[in-house]
Amino acid sequence: MSERSFRYHAASDDGRLERGRVDAANRNAALRTLADRGLHPIEVAPEAEGRTRRVKLPVADLALALRLLADLLDAGLPVARALQLLGTMVAPAVAAVLPSLLAAVREGRSLAVALEQAEVNIPPEVLGVIRAGERGSGLAAAIRQAAELCEDAAATRSAVRSALAYPLLLAVAGTASLGLLVGIVLPRFAAILGDLGQALPATTRLVLRAGDVARVGALPLLLATTTSVVIWRAYTATDTGRRRWHAFLLTLPVLGELRVAAAGARLCASLAALLASGVPVAPAIRNAASSAGDAEITARVLAARVDVEHGSRLSDALARHAAVSTLVQRLVRAGEESGRLAPMLAHAGRLERDRVMRQVRAAVRLIEPAMIVGFGGIVALVAAALLQALYSVRPGA
Repeated sequence: MSERSFRYHAASDDGRLERGRVDAANRNAALRTLADRGLHPIEVAPEAEGRTRRVKLPVADLALALRLLADLLDAGLPVARALQLLGTMVAPAVAAVLPSLLAAVREGRSLAVALEQAEVNIPPEVLGVIRAGERGSGLAAAIRQAAELCEDAAATRSAVRSALAYPLLLAVAGTASLGLLVGIVLPRFAAILGDLGQALPATTRLVLRAGDVARVGALPLLLATTTSVVIWRAYTATDTGRRRWHAFLLTLPVLGELRVAAAGARLCASLAALLASGVPVAPAIRNAASSAGDAEITARVLAARVDVEHGSRLSDALARHAAVSTLVQRLVRAGEESGRLAPMLAHAGRLERDRVMRQVRAAVRLIEPAMIVGFGGIVALVAAALLQALYSVRPGA
């Protein structure tokens, strides 16, 4: 049998993430090859499909599609028929993927394999839950759990965006107003005074100079910012760069704590769903690790997974590698001692998510008055400069 080239994304025993290619007769052979190398695969796809797996579905659309699919399966429909009917109920972005999924299922592939090889990025924890459902815990129930994971993620993103909407609108409106006053109104008024032979007050000259500096430096600043963003994106596009950047963010006083809590919320929700679906702890950790949304936290969780495979308790492993907050560590330990690890993980995820939202809202409540005072002070300075220039006009001078 001829070999094919497969792209892979895997983790080593020390938590290091690695991307590359491997030649194998089929996907299972590629998985065995990676295992022989001491790697734990997160994603393995044929070379041709690896290039096209770049389309990212909106999380809310994916959640709705999964929930509808679970309802159709609960009604007794086979997977192929349910996928066929689903095309008339979902968003166009999801509907465009369904024909390839339907073809793969009719060829005999499982739904999890079809989703993994589709031309869209499906979260690994969703694939893990569905794969567990196909192995015995119930496909419809597993898909519904996957939908709940996506719904929680969509709700969190929507809440954060709603909280930040007003500060962003205020920043845009304030910047535009200042640009109009300093860039157009005040210079034209100063030109009129110059034509009349009037001397400009000191405040007006200060504001005009600041506007001149801003105009002269705008283009270099824009070029420097654009160059920095391009370099930053190229650097963080690599596994090493992304992990180092995320590790740096975790060291920041307030942002670092928020990122740990947010990553812990996603990790706990994913891990709880996987364990509830019947996935063993070690594979569940591997599938849930990437849901953290932070490369450094993901690496720490994968390192904790190695400790679990060697006999450590999950709570001890997570604490040893500082992968989650102290609250999550304590709740995981309580779940281990009570034999209710999955429900306790789900509870920890909800607590961490609520804590993140409270802190974000508190930060926004502080940002809003600060921005109002800041922009108001600058506008007041410009208005004072304009009024002083107006009062300095002496008729007949």
